Amino acid sequence: MNRAAVEAHILPRYDALVVATGSLDAAAKSYCAAPTSRPVTELQAAFGATMDAWEDIQHVRFGPVDWFFRSQRFAFWPDPRNTIGKQMGEVLSKHAAGSIDADLLAKGSVAIQGLPAMERLIFGEEAAKLKSGPDAAYRCHYVEAIAINLARIAQDTRAAWREGGDKAFAAVMLDTTKPDAPYREEQEATLELFKALYLAVELASDHKLARPLGASANDARPRLAQAWRSERSLRNIQRNLLAARDLYLTAFAPAVTDKALDSAIREAFGRVLITASALKQPLETAVQDKTARPLAEKLAAEALALKKLLGDRLPPALDIPVGFNALDGD
Repeated sequence: MNRAAVEAHILPRYDALVVATGSLDAAAKSYCAAPTSRPVTELQAAFGATMDAWEDIQHVRFGPVDWFFRSQRFAFWPDPRNTIGKQMGEVLSKHAAGSIDADLLAKGSVAIQGLPAMERLIFGEEAAKLKSGPDAAYRCHYVEAIAINLARIAQDTRAAWREGGDKAFAAVMLDTTKPDAPYREEQEATLELFKALYLAVELASDHKLARPLGASANDARPRLAQAWRSERSLRNIQRNLLAARDLYLTAFAPAVTDKALDSAIREAFGRVLITASALKQPLETAVQDKTARPLAEKLAAEALALKKLLGDRLPPALDIPVGFNALDGD
């Protein structure tokens, strides 16, 4: 179970993240070489591909991505106090006298160096400021610095998982016999992987859907959606749920001897993904649209039911020792 999760689910997704961030780095350099003549849509597409790759592996919060605040640096969210906006304002105010590069970003706040910061720079009204204005060149340097930083984080994370022989984290995670192994029993590693599965659904249910949905259309808060500027909040949810299903089918399903439970989990994934695909409006508008909102509410209810099903019934079926509140607050 553990080996299948690592080798068939986790490692290929970090490989994909390295490819996507490399392409984003190239797109940022290409765009900023001639911002007045090149369409920003090419850069936005590369951003979208990188966001896809991140959402596909965002649920893995342990191991190398947890070192050096890599996960937070890559995508600091949620941001209830608008820390990103405030700190980016400070960074941009220094355009006349200062310089910015990837090394400087990497040493600074997590809020100014990842995907949410780049989204603010290249979408909406802010995108026009890359082409003209007193700080246009500085803004493009900022975009380039973020792209380089993201590529380095992805490369370093992938390298720590794959490289170093028996010191690679993939090898260390699967070998519980060494005195310094982070997991002393195979079940401990399995629990870590289960928590990643659970987190993928929890992120979609409790955060990416519940926050903007609110109690009613009048109480909806569309700007609490994860990526409202690029209008890809719903796509991010879909990627999280698809990733969770892949992890379940790849690693956990073959070990579930209770076929009725396995069938129930598969059906729950199927329902929530069908509903997500049926929602055609961006989440940012659907939560306020009285016609589309019922489908968004259905999606939230199905995601919550899936989370509960996984949390309540899968650990005992796999003999995973989930302690009191072990799944709370991730």
